[in-house]
Amino acid sequence: MTIAEILHQAKAELGAHDLDLNIAEIIIETRLGLTRSELWMSTSKELSPSEKAQFDSDFARYINGEPVQYILEVAPFYGRDFYVTPSVLIPRPETEELVYAAEKFIEKNPARVQRILDVCTGSGIIPITLKATFPECLVTGSDISKEALKIAEQNNTRLKTDVRFIHSDLVDYFQQTGEKFDMILANPPYVADSERLEMSNYVLDHEPELALFAPNNGLAIYERLIQQLPNIVDNLFWIGMEIGYTQGSAVKQFFEKSFPQASVTIQQDINGKDRMVICHN
Repeated sequence: MTIAEILHQAKAELGAHDLDLNIAEIIIETRLGLTRSELWMSTSKELSPSEKAQFDSDFARYINGEPVQYILEVAPFYGRDFYVTPSVLIPRPETEELVYAAEKFIEKNPARVQRILDVCTGSGIIPITLKATFPECLVTGSDISKEALKIAEQNNTRLKTDVRFIHSDLVDYFQQTGEKFDMILANPPYVADSERLEMSNYVLDHEPELALFAPNNGLAIYERLIQQLPNIVDNLFWIGMEIGYTQGSAVKQFFEKSFPQASVTIQQDINGKDRMVICHN
């Protein structure tokens, strides 16, 4: 079968299951190392038996509910492709907005930001992206999951960045060493157990629960982390955290309690939902 025939057949099946119609193209592009334009110039090409078998396997896994990012072990984030496995969350577009906010602050205040920490780093998308953009900064990522840190280290190597990754329960390690940072970012677990019923099996069956759920209506990690942060920042600092869209006022209050002299703001994402809390002085 030609690529065109395979795509035509696959799109019919995707449509029947009400799934993303671009998935077949994404699978073929990734497995064959093609750009989208190269794919469209190759539609008369026939896949080899092994290529067709690989496509059939990948496609069946997707139809059966597995995220395509885990099938292909790659996910885009902020213009780069990251290695991902079920040990880490799949990068979300909302997290790109947190990185963008951090980038804009660094660009305006380059002398203020030399030491950056990303807490709950997962696959390392945030610190690696910032290190690639600001190589002069000392960038660290931390996570409680050793499996996630293995993935982050592989991305560090693949993308030729020099991020330091540390195994730590939130910022315990840095409190013990006495290290301080100018900028801290975090996208911690913030989903409440009560939200399970609203979530798709696509997420629940495949993404790591450790990176998704937190007690106290999803607020427990924020509360503990924000209590610890005054110990690891200098007099001038910028802290940005991604939040669930209902959590803005609660997280803002945690910051106001720990940093009574600082400016604390809730920022919305591109869809107009509360998505970040920024604390700086």
